[in-house]
Amino acid sequence: MDKKTPATPPAAQPSLLDKAGDMLSHLGDKIVDAKDSVADFVSDEVVVVKKAARKIAKKVKKAVKKVAKKTPAKKVARKAAPKKKAVRKAAARKKTGKKAPAKKAVRKAVKKVVKKAAGKKK
Repeated sequence: MDKKTPATPPAAQPSLLDKAGDMLSHLGDKIVDAKDSVADFVSDEVVVVKKAARKIAKKVKKAVKKVAKKTPAKKVARKAAPKKKAVRKAAARKKTGKKAPAKKAVRKAVKKVVKKAAGKKK
């Protein structure tokens, strides 16, 4: 005769909810472990970044001090603001039937501006 394996009583077999709860608790433990490892890594990297930032700050301070020592501070003399010419208001003129060609007036105005600019550059 074949021996039959005795059926385990239902109380000894874990139910579906028990299995799900067990899996979730293991998952929670793994998440906590991962969080701890990430927190440790980040804290270590923060220390490294702070050290690097301090080194850079020291280099910048040294460079600023060297530049300050090499170039003495110069006093800048303020130039007097150019005086504005008084604006004349032209008397109202009556329009006449004849008009001068606009091209000549524009050319003359441009020549005056160019002459003034050339005079200022010297």
